Amino acid sequence: MKIYLILALSILTTFQSCDSRTEKKTSTSNKDSLELTTEKVYYDRTENLKLSIADTIKKSAYYFFSNSQTKDLFLLTIEPGMVKNSKSLLQIITGDNKLIYSQSFDTYYFVKWIYDPQTIPKNIGQNEYEDYLDNYAKSITPKQYETYFKKEVDSFFEAFNFLDKTKFEELKEFGGDINDNDFLNEYYKDTTIQLIDIPCFDCDEGASIIGFSKNQNKLVELFDHD
Repeated sequence: MKIYLILALSILTTFQSCDSRTEKKTSTSNKDSLELTTEKVYYDRTENLKLSIADTIKKSAYYFFSNSQTKDLFLLTIEPGMVKNSKSLLQIITGDNKLIYSQSFDTYYFVKWIYDPQTIPKNIGQNEYEDYLDNYAKSITPKQYETYFKKEVDSFFEAFNFLDKTKFEELKEFGGDINDNDFLNEYYKDTTIQLIDIPCFDCDEGASIIGFSKNQNKLVELFDHD
């Protein structure tokens, strides 16, 4: 009887020892797996963008747009606060003080292209390219942010393209669905209608062509394009 008991205890001890080694091995294996699959932590390139606006900024320009008799006011308003968090507003207001267009967008628009270096080393891989962009972003000084922001705000309205019919046809050929065929026909018949190509401020690319329909008495987004 004692012999059977001793054998049973020996077998149980052996199983427990094997289970312990298995658990330890599994734990070590999981740890190694975590270490091997850890990816590079994403770097936020706006981390050093501490630029802040103390007071509301307003910029304006006047253009013949909704009619050929009086100019409309194109008004840009930039809210105070951190540039990477605040909002801006573009409005178009007629000579008789009627708001015909309004678009809110991120103030970040005015600095987003600062992260594109003018030169990039040749023959580098994707990882080296990403590291280069990260290091470039880290090197931008507060003064450079401030100077770049001011330049972009001052030249804001230069991004608008008033289109003649030749340029309009060129853009239309690139594609894009026409949103309003009635207005398109009106545009072809009325030589006084102005079309403007306005960039998509919250996109990396693309723009919208807008115009004021006299028949509909409202601003129309004719179509979007890349």
